[in-house]
Amino acid sequence: MVITGERWTKIMDTNLERWRYFLKDIESPELFIDWGFYSMIATALQRRVWLYPDTFTLYPNLFVILIGPPAAGKSRIISQINEFIRNPKLIRKIPAKKKNKVEIQPFYPLSADTITQEALIQYIVRECGRDFFYQSDGKRVRASHFSVGFMIEELGVLLRKNCENIVNMMNQLYDSRDFTYKTKHQGTDAIKNVCVNIVAGTTPSFIRSAFNAEIISQGFTSRVIMVYGDGPRFLRQFPGVTDEQKAAKAKVVEHLANLQNVNGPVTLSDECEAFHKEVYESGQLTQQRVNMDHRLDTYYGRKNVHLLKLSMIMHFMDTTDSMVVEKVSMERALRFLAHTEIRMHEAYVTGGRNSLAGIQRRVLEHIINSNKAVPYKRLWLTFVDDLTKDDLDQCIEFLLATDQIKKDASGFKALVEQPTSVSDYL
Repeated sequence: MVITGERWTKIMDTNLERWRYFLKDIESPELFIDWGFYSMIATALQRRVWLYPDTFTLYPNLFVILIGPPAAGKSRIISQINEFIRNPKLIRKIPAKKKNKVEIQPFYPLSADTITQEALIQYIVRECGRDFFYQSDGKRVRASHFSVGFMIEELGVLLRKNCENIVNMMNQLYDSRDFTYKTKHQGTDAIKNVCVNIVAGTTPSFIRSAFNAEIISQGFTSRVIMVYGDGPRFLRQFPGVTDEQKAAKAKVVEHLANLQNVNGPVTLSDECEAFHKEVYESGQLTQQRVNMDHRLDTYYGRKNVHLLKLSMIMHFMDTTDSMVVEKVSMERALRFLAHTEIRMHEAYVTGGRNSLAGIQRRVLEHIINSNKAVPYKRLWLTFVDDLTKDDLDQCIEFLLATDQIKKDASGFKALVEQPTSVSDYL
């Protein structure tokens, strides 16, 4: 199915719909667009709302990596998030020590793409500290946090070979804990109440090479939501931005501004709590998997955390009044994660030891998109520039053995389907 974006109309009842409408002519995959939105909301929530304050406190920060081949549309979405978060309406002016001077303080600080661990620590300490107030047992409580967002168009810029310390630091900060570090002259010090949000783009080949070079580990990828997209959803000459789209953007920015006033503990409604108990304790999250690829084992091991974080984010994407997450938000989060998981394993595929893996996927996609039986000769003619006859036979043998295609007198037919539209989770 070719997705044209026309269904993203001017009917905009939610901020997600407004975000989509503003980006309706952007070619990026729908999954990139939606995860970009949720990452943006997470960045605005920072470390100011939380679940389970008396047990294992959970904050709504995300580590999201958009993965696809070059020109798949990763950078376009990340640049838009950057533009929204850096909007002039999302800054405050503070009187400076010098007379008649003001300091500009962003609501939601963002780190530079390329930064060392030492420079990042200094930035967090000097630029990211914020105070806020929340209600607890009828009392007004003052608290502080150090929250920072990463909007990185190419993950490899950050995760260079000499940046293993950054990865180890991110593993610790995913849980928004205090971070202890050593200084050159003053021994050991700590940053209290740190929170990091990440949305980054990269290619499957970088993920594979980073694993091989031990730049990233399974501990890091279990904390990351890998969002795979194989290319643009359509090709469209950019027509410019209409007044309606500008109005939609203004509404989203207004909500981002209002989110700075959302502070304090979050609870699940009784109905949501019962739903989560059933989903978690039944083993559904780890045993009833959408994707059985072994490379996703660590992701599924942490899926409950992803579900709770995303449920909070989906709750606050339209409201600033309620601190109670309803069942509908968790149901939507569960469906959206399932949509994302369908092709999540493809983030790890390119660059593996099997040189035919990529062509196998292309052969399968060709058969699926044909919507009818494809004769052997047609396959050979289509892929003759890419592989030998023996290679094609190996690909077909694999697809038959794994029940992805079947063979009859007319040729090969697909037994699997393309994933449905990401919008179906709503």
